[in-house]
Amino acid sequence: MAKELSQAQCILLAVHFASSANIKALHSFTPTRLDALDPELILRILLTYLPESTEPKEYMSYVEEVASRLYLDYDREDVEVDTSPVKDLTPEQAQKKVRKLHLPELALPSFPPDAPDDLLTRFLCHRAYRIDEETGLLNLVPLLVEPFVGRNDYLRTWYISVVLPIVRLQLEYYPPDGTVPEMALSEFEKLDGRDGLNFLLIKGEQEDGKVPTHAPTDGKRNTIARDVKGLVGPWMYGHTERKRRKLGGARKEPSNDGANDGVDDVESGFKKIALDGITEEDKTGHDWEYMYQWIVSHAQKNFPCVTHCIEDWDGPGDVDFGGFDRGAKPYLDEDVQRKLELQYAQAAFAACYAAQDDTDEVVHGAHGILARLAELLDFIPPPDLASSIESLPKIERHATRIEESQTVADLAPDMLLKPEHPLTTPRLETYMLLQMMVYSAYQFSGLSHPLSLVNVTKLHFYASGDEQLAVLRKILAGLSKSGTRKDETRWTADRGKLLWLWNWGIDSEDESAKNGAGVLGKIEKEDFEEEMLKAFVETSCNELATRLFITAPPSDSVRRLPLDKVEQVILGKAMEAYDGASNGNRMRGGVKKASDIIAAFRPHFRNSVSFRQASALISATHALSFYSLTLQHGVPFKPVSIRVSSDPIDLIDKVLEQNANSYTKLDDLVDIAQNLVSAGLPPTEDADGMAELVSGEELGRRLKLAERRVTFMAVEAALREDDFETAYSYIVNRLTPSGAEIAAPEDAKTAKKHARKGSRSSRAKQEHEDDVSWRAAFLAGRYRSPTAAPPTLRRLEQRTELLSLALLLAPTSALTEILAVWRRCEEETTSLQLSQQQAEEEFDDRADKRISTSALPGNFTVGGEQPEMVLNQKRREMRRMGAAASAEKLGQDAAPMSMFDLTRSAARAFSRNAFPLHAGAAAPARSSMEGERDMTASVDSLGSDGGGEHRVRKRDMVANAVSGGLASGLGWVLGAQPVQEREG
Repeated sequence: MAKELSQAQCILLAVHFASSANIKALHSFTPTRLDALDPELILRILLTYLPESTEPKEYMSYVEEVASRLYLDYDREDVEVDTSPVKDLTPEQAQKKVRKLHLPELALPSFPPDAPDDLLTRFLCHRAYRIDEETGLLNLVPLLVEPFVGRNDYLRTWYISVVLPIVRLQLEYYPPDGTVPEMALSEFEKLDGRDGLNFLLIKGEQEDGKVPTHAPTDGKRNTIARDVKGLVGPWMYGHTERKRRKLGGARKEPSNDGANDGVDDVESGFKKIALDGITEEDKTGHDWEYMYQWIVSHAQKNFPCVTHCIEDWDGPGDVDFGGFDRGAKPYLDEDVQRKLELQYAQAAFAACYAAQDDTDEVVHGAHGILARLAELLDFIPPPDLASSIESLPKIERHATRIEESQTVADLAPDMLLKPEHPLTTPRLETYMLLQMMVYSAYQFSGLSHPLSLVNVTKLHFYASGDEQLAVLRKILAGLSKSGTRKDETRWTADRGKLLWLWNWGIDSEDESAKNGAGVLGKIEKEDFEEEMLKAFVETSCNELATRLFITAPPSDSVRRLPLDKVEQVILGKAMEAYDGASNGNRMRGGVKKASDIIAAFRPHFRNSVSFRQASALISATHALSFYSLTLQHGVPFKPVSIRVSSDPIDLIDKVLEQNANSYTKLDDLVDIAQNLVSAGLPPTEDADGMAELVSGEELGRRLKLAERRVTFMAVEAALREDDFETAYSYIVNRLTPSGAEIAAPEDAKTAKKHARKGSRSSRAKQEHEDDVSWRAAFLAGRYRSPTAAPPTLRRLEQRTELLSLALLLAPTSALTEILAVWRRCEEETTSLQLSQQQAEEEFDDRADKRISTSALPGNFTVGGEQPEMVLNQKRREMRRMGAAASAEKLGQDAAPMSMFDLTRSAARAFSRNAFPLHAGAAAPARSSMEGERDMTASVDSLGSDGGGEHRVRKRDMVANAVSGGLASGLGWVLGAQPVQEREG
């Protein structure tokens, strides 16, 4: 029956059998009608109408027979061919249906021109694509193709590079949980180098971040390394447009000639990479170079993943083809493989410099890459990271500076793979340099200042000395504030680490070395040691600081700072703590720390003026802390306010204003002021702006002046609080100068010298020194109590006494104002005396019954009142009679002297000095020296009560002194020459 069918009916019957997946019928039918069904047509029918879900094992033997045109009878079962589906069709109807069939060509449009013209190869490839596109049953593709992989190189290459990566990615390596990226075989084949890499490694990168950093102990490979070997490696085997060369060329025998072909390592099973450098000619354009770019780019954000890749992958020769490459030609030319392996080593270098994170994981990963590079490049493996600094490797000084690396742009990720890069080209020098960078990063991490490898490199090559010094200070600040007080052992260890970072163990015994070779080597040695001393002082590690910087002999290589510099650093830290204090009490806070520093080191600097000044400052600050003190705008007082003030003693005035009755603690306040002066505040500078030392004589003068200023402030405070008696006491006992301090010269020669040459300068100096005294005396002398009670005679006498002192000490410009107050005070005194005298007379009159005429004899009451002093009437009368007799005897001299009398007396004295010829022989003139001696005598008598029978009233005594002083003073102002000088 089958032989009676037309060609069109045969085609339709084959289509019917293929659509129903009746392979046995096809196997029985097609060999009988080879005239109507050629092999290509049968394969096209199978390709089109055989369901893609059919198991390949059911039809692949038949397909192979069709493609080879060799039908084996022993494999074919005799099955009756049912022609009923087509036997009733006329030839025209059958032909019409055949024309409606759409049978694609076996060769896909994507087949390269050089693809083999093999029916089976083309069917297999096309069938695999259709299975993947129509059903997604990717697991059927290996069953379809794998039996025929060795048929030709094209099929092998296609399967290894296109099918194997997708099958492993979506079926073998990761579970089909929907997170694995999916892509059709046809689309995957079109990917270029970079996109293909990203697609194959994206899942591995995600999963690799979840594995531990250490290598698994169960023999499993790291995820990313497995994917590079099993996915990327087979993909590199592919023959697509992304390849720069054709696969399947003549296989070259391994050559052992020359040193550039690598050295076989039989024990480890991989080739050592020969060190020839990398030139522009070594760039092959192979897709593996995209892999190296992937390594560098991903090292910036996922360095652990890159580390796992490098640690478990030997390079382009380490690829897992699943055994499908057996009997095939090598996929890489030996010369190309050598160049790619060099670039792989460079990518490992570049990955370390590209890492941006500063975690311990990155440092340990970089150390693992170092060990891997040592294995690949046949170098000495690096020691463990936790090794002591003494056992760390040393590098030659000339290798610490790469002359070609002149800009930080060399560390840009896209520049790290350029040919002959100064930092990443595989050489022994670059390996040693990377090793030092890794150990430096580890030391920085141990010092609680983590730095990434790229930042360590920038710090070493491109940072200035000041920038490196800033890093050192930041490290020491972190160590000083770590929360736990470090002992000498820990500080010694940390100092050793920092010293290693400074010189990398090179020339550590060289005394003349000012700079080191390490990442902090641009810092000068003296600056380095200075910062270390600051850290020791900051953390109260005083014994270590003393041993290293003070008591160590000058020949000891440990001590690097001169003693004057050590003193300066210690005082600087003490003042730093002082300035940061918020309370002046020396038992807590910053002032306590400053006090402890001074106390710890002062025994080693016994003759230091600066230490004495610091101690005085702390004492003054501590004393001030017991008073309430607020500065302007409500700012609370802090110790630093003393140091920044242009006049620290002025703070005592604020203390007196803000603390009631604080003026009574004058001795304490004076001690504070003198301590401030002893502290050298405010500092005295010379013409060059440098601090100038104060002599002992000048210091004594300043101390005395400070005492007088504070006393004046206390006088003001006492008067503000209406305590005149305390103010009077301070002036009389503390501010009144002795007669020797203001006395004029005794002999005529000295008088002439002062009068003609030095009178003005000496007078100016005296006025400056007595400025506080006369102002205080004048301030208290004009003081009037705010209470409504009238002043007492004693108060008026005290004021008069103070005004007299002001007249003696005040400059000429102030005399007018003082005299005006004197006049008012004298008027009040006279008025008060008159009123008291009148009241006394009235009382005496009542007692003598001179007023009341109606009083009876023997009645001592006056107006109904009993006088208290009636019994003393006779004694009072006698005293009054004696006083009258004394008045007649003394004349007007005993009466109180008014302002008019005082002025007239002064004018009379002035006329005798100014016009001596009018005076005559009977009225000898008084010399200015006598007048000044009278003033001296008057001043010496101030403040003393004096005894004796002929006591003179203070007011009259002061009046006489003022008269003489005014006469001589006015004469000097007018330029009159004393009589004695004209006569001489």
